Amino acid sequence: MRTSMMKMFVYLTLCCGVATLGATEQTGDYGDVPALNQGWTEQDRDTFYHLPQGSPIIPYEYFNALEQAGTETLFSDRANLEAMGMLYWTSQSKSALNPDNLPIGLTIDRKILGIEPMLGMNCAACHVTELTLNGQKTLIDGGVSFFDFGRFSADLLEALARTDQDPAKFDRFAHRLLGKAYTAAAADKLHRRFHFVWQRRTQWADDNAPDVQPGPGRVDALNVILNRATSRMLERPDNAIPPNAPVSFPPLWGAPYLTHVQYNGVVPNQGAGALGRNVGQVLGVFGEVSLVESTIPGGYFSSVHIDNLQSLEATLQTLKPPRWSELAGRGVLPKLKQPLLDAGASVYAANCAECHQVVHPENYGKLASIPVHLMPLKDIGTDGAAAMGFVSRLVATGPLEGRPSAYVRGEPMCATSQANAVLGHITVGVIMHDVGAAGIPLLESLWEDLKHRVVKFCGDWLGREHGPVHHDSSAQQKLALSDDDLVKEMQAEGASDQAITTALEARREDRSHIYEHLTKDSHEVDGERDDKCHQRVQPAQYRARPLDGAWASAPYLHNGSVPTLKDLLRPVAERPAQFYVGSSEFDPVNVGFVQEKTGRGFSFDTRILGNYNTGHEFGTTLSEADKLALIEYLKSL
Repeated sequence: MRTSMMKMFVYLTLCCGVATLGATEQTGDYGDVPALNQGWTEQDRDTFYHLPQGSPIIPYEYFNALEQAGTETLFSDRANLEAMGMLYWTSQSKSALNPDNLPIGLTIDRKILGIEPMLGMNCAACHVTELTLNGQKTLIDGGVSFFDFGRFSADLLEALARTDQDPAKFDRFAHRLLGKAYTAAAADKLHRRFHFVWQRRTQWADDNAPDVQPGPGRVDALNVILNRATSRMLERPDNAIPPNAPVSFPPLWGAPYLTHVQYNGVVPNQGAGALGRNVGQVLGVFGEVSLVESTIPGGYFSSVHIDNLQSLEATLQTLKPPRWSELAGRGVLPKLKQPLLDAGASVYAANCAECHQVVHPENYGKLASIPVHLMPLKDIGTDGAAAMGFVSRLVATGPLEGRPSAYVRGEPMCATSQANAVLGHITVGVIMHDVGAAGIPLLESLWEDLKHRVVKFCGDWLGREHGPVHHDSSAQQKLALSDDDLVKEMQAEGASDQAITTALEARREDRSHIYEHLTKDSHEVDGERDDKCHQRVQPAQYRARPLDGAWASAPYLHNGSVPTLKDLLRPVAERPAQFYVGSSEFDPVNVGFVQEKTGRGFSFDTRILGNYNTGHEFGTTLSEADKLALIEYLKSL
């Protein structure tokens, strides 16, 4: 329930580091698959796995009644979803968030009007790893899943198409859905709406049809997000481009504490950056936005659950990387060899630590405080498709032309602009609407700068004398009221219509200041500014994050083009040109996943642009003894 009190509760959780998502840390076997001790409670895990983020895909009842394209077996059949790389926590993992035992990452969401339950997807679909060794399975939270997002989207679209076009198939669907209410007229009405739903998914697929198939564990997230924001939301399908720069799903442990999170490192993570980053992610994964500006509360109406995104981000603040030693203690992995570890630590310090600093998860420090080394593409030498595509993408702004670049302030947007500037404008509008409508409180990062303005504003409409207010939380709570609540409270106090109008205008002006900061924090990218039309000369680069938990994050490099750590320490010419991905069977010697063709196996061809395994030849000239020691040390991080 979106109440102001709940928003304040989430705010305190995020900004003050209060442990609110579970009373005690739990580990062990929660059903079919054991989980590691990564700092989460069972409730944290349930939140991360199934809390909706605002990504409506199809009506939830359609999902439960839909058959697979080529059979009469339901699309929701567990074997079908597992074949796409989806994972199940337990065989009967039911909760208030997941009453129907959906796989990890699928949610029961609400569409843009908040009326009808929808099938949704959240970040857990891509960020939970299943590791298998000697027949024993283990879940690693925040890891790199082998979920095949491309296959899921394509198979779902094909199932919708066949159901729409095959009378017998649709009739079975209608009988399942309508039950005793089935009539020819009711089925005909259902079919008209079903056709509309299929067409919506077709539009998404048309915008995001890749030439380079990503396969399990990868997606071209940035271009999918930018396609969604600049194509259908702007009603400019000519803005869409094929998402041909797939990258691996990055591990999430430690992410809130890094200065940069995305692979190309252009969006800072400090301030409101995490919120903007997460809103952008939702927009790419089936999120919906109306770009018709609303007056009260202002902003853009959307399907995005800002409060839930904050809750999901809060779980990551307590998430720790997986420990090899824990699995070794369970007898799943071999124990580490201390003399080799000591030697490897020295090799790491001399060859790796300059870019990949060692961090201690027990003391991550403040949010966005861990510096992430950013390396120019010309120096790192890895596949440049992701970095270069982001740098060069310009789009038509369509209906946004002439609107302020920072949504409520800034120069008018030109007819053509940098794609990320359009995304930033839309994201800020989405956040602004949710603050006004649902009462999201101010982020702590903005509070000190805005405090004097907020206190004065609250004093204005409460009819109190101006001056210092000794309890900041009172002012925050007042600003956390929605505009509708504010109007009702002022009316109850006998305020005139003019006083109410003045208060709303002042409130909007205050939000202008807030969102100018949000734009600066979330969407000001690193690089030189070209003031004309708000375009930026952005660096082509990739980031080098700390390597804690890297042993569980194969395949390697930003695009997943190198299967094991052992391969990464080889010169490019000696790395596998082709290999299979999709198996969860772990290789503890070479440190990666077994390269075998399985039911969900995908042939990864590194000779295709976007899949190149070039670059990052650091450590390739080490002696074999030093390489073995380095790998042993990396297992310990």
